[in-house]
Amino acid sequence: MERYDLVNNQINYSSRTLRAIATNGLPLKIRAEWTENDYWERQHPDTDDLTCVAVRGWLIRINGKKYPRQLGDEGIDWTYRYTAPRTEEGMQTAIKNALSEARLTVW
Repeated sequence: MERYDLVNNQINYSSRTLRAIATNGLPLKIRAEWTENDYWERQHPDTDDLTCVAVRGWLIRINGKKYPRQLGDEGIDWTYRYTAPRTEEGMQTAIKNALSEARLTVW
């Protein structure tokens, strides 16, 4: 089985920070982090009934900006994650999706 390479070895892996150069010349620092968080939502504004929402997935930072950057009803919803598997290939898939969302390509 062939390994899924994001950009054919054009991303330099050093510790947890990935470095690359975008096609527009911008140097990129990419961090991928697997997160498992629980968020509590109030079911009704007048009661203390809470519902637990488990959020598991990849959180990607490109030059310090968090991805995915989905817009909710009141702005950016930070509970969104890329739900690729918790593997090397899943991480590369999440990075590819974040680069696409940021409208960046790596040469």
